Amino acid sequence: MISMKKQVPALLAACLCFFCACGSQANVPPPKQQGVEAAEVWEQAEYSFVPLAAADSFTAGDGCGELAWYNYQFLALSAANLDSLPPIEKQVAERNIESFNKRMDALLEDSVTLGSQIGADALRAHEQGSAASPCYDETVASAYLAGHIISIRLENSSFTGGAHPNSYTSSLLFDLRSGQFIDPAQIAESPESFRMGAAELLLAQAEALDVRESFFPEYAETIAHWNEGTVLFDGTGMEVFFSCFELGPYTMGPVALRLDYTEIAELVGKNGLARLGVYLE
Repeated sequence: MISMKKQVPALLAACLCFFCACGSQANVPPPKQQGVEAAEVWEQAEYSFVPLAAADSFTAGDGCGELAWYNYQFLALSAANLDSLPPIEKQVAERNIESFNKRMDALLEDSVTLGSQIGADALRAHEQGSAASPCYDETVASAYLAGHIISIRLENSSFTGGAHPNSYTSSLLFDLRSGQFIDPAQIAESPESFRMGAAELLLAQAEALDVRESFFPEYAETIAHWNEGTVLFDGTGMEVFFSCFELGPYTMGPVALRLDYTEIAELVGKNGLARLGVYLE
């Protein structure tokens, strides 16, 4: 009979905190005019991320040791100054937190379902006399806030039998202004123009790589729809990540392509860059 030892991994040593910048103010306030009240400072939400985790270990109870395990570390959104925000800002922050965390909760629930199935399969194989290395499934999330856009990177690794473990990287983009998860191309003023223009730049970059000879025949079509894959924005630009088997075989490994903000500035537009907190001279 299987025994399941529930585990909850330790909270991350420190939560990453990201702050929405307030408008600049002079070091020395101007003299107050008679009958004029000082301008009210409009406080904004101070967003941060806290761990959202689950883990489990599976054994057969016959001394054979661990048969399988899973470990999922996602992130939930919070705002430390929620109660001190003006009514409108508080409503927006609560909407963002609810929408973001609803998606993260669903991802965690789906992952736990998968991990439990892996454990059940490993027990069944053990009962049938199959001797194999422990199976596992693990996902670790990280986040970066660029302007109003949160980039979530999800690194998954797993082993369910076979010749080797597998790994896969995926992403999610959340817009704090709309309170919704968005397609990466929606960053731009003209999403389709951005998609097509970035595809040309990414294709040229990919074809200059040494691993170009290992690409699958349909690699150009895959790159053309880069926005449907793993896309992340940070302080310097956009990364488009292709996991194993997306552009080529497992032996080729993953491929990461990167475009700086200066390369995509015209494609994204000033308003698009502003959403990312980028202001180029």
